Amino acid sequence: MIRGVIFDMDGIILDSEKIYFSCWRQSAMEFGFDMKPEYALAVRSCCQPYAEPYLKRVLGEQFDYLAIRNRRRELVSEYMAEHGVEVKKGVRELVSYCREHNILPVIATATARKLAEDRLELAGIGGVFTEIIGGDEVTIGKPHPCIYQTVAANLGLNPEECLALEDSPNGVTAAFAAGCKTVMIPDLTQPEHSIQPLLYGIAEDLTEVIRIIAAANAEKGEGIEQ
Repeated sequence: MIRGVIFDMDGIILDSEKIYFSCWRQSAMEFGFDMKPEYALAVRSCCQPYAEPYLKRVLGEQFDYLAIRNRRRELVSEYMAEHGVEVKKGVRELVSYCREHNILPVIATATARKLAEDRLELAGIGGVFTEIIGGDEVTIGKPHPCIYQTVAANLGLNPEECLALEDSPNGVTAAFAAGCKTVMIPDLTQPEHSIQPLLYGIAEDLTEVIRIIAAANAEKGEGIEQ
C-alpha cells in the first residue's frame, strides 16, 4: 500500500542536474582539474562524506573539494538567476493525484532546505509542495538512507509504505536502503545493471508514476485511512 510519495528535487522535479553537471566541470577546470563526465555524474545527490573521498581518489589528494564545490554552487546560482530552471513533466499532475487519493507528497533533497524553497519558487512551483526535507536537516546525506528514514518518520509512515522517486544511483541506493519502494526516472543516465535489482519500477516521466501507484494500490484500495 503506497501512502506517501517522496520526491527527489534535482532531476525529478527540476531539470537542474544538467546545470550541476556543467558547473561541476567548469568549477574544477577553474581550479586546474579535468573533471571527466563520469566523475561529475558519479557525485549526483552525493553528500560530502561520500563525494570528497571519491573525487580525491580519481582526481588526486590535492583536489580542494570544499573550495571547488563552493565555486560550483556560485556558478549554479548565477546560471539559474540568469536563465531560470525548468520544471519536469508531470509534477503538478502527480502531486494533484496524490492529494486527491490521500497520499502524502513530500520532497527529500540533498539541497539545503531554504535553497530548495528558493529554487522551487524560481521555477514557479513554490506553493506546490508543503513538506520539504533538505540535506541540511539530516545528519548524513545520500547515498545513506537517513533522509528517507527521516521523511517516513515525519509522515508517520513505514518506509515500505512510501514510493521514492529518484534519477541517480546514489538516490536509488539511499531510498532502497531505507526500505522504500523506489522508482527511477532516468535523467542524465539510464539505470545501471548494478542498481536494477533495487528498483520497484522505472518510469519515463512523472505522469507514468500515477499508473505505478494506481496499480500498487488497486487490490487494497487507495490512500490513507481517515
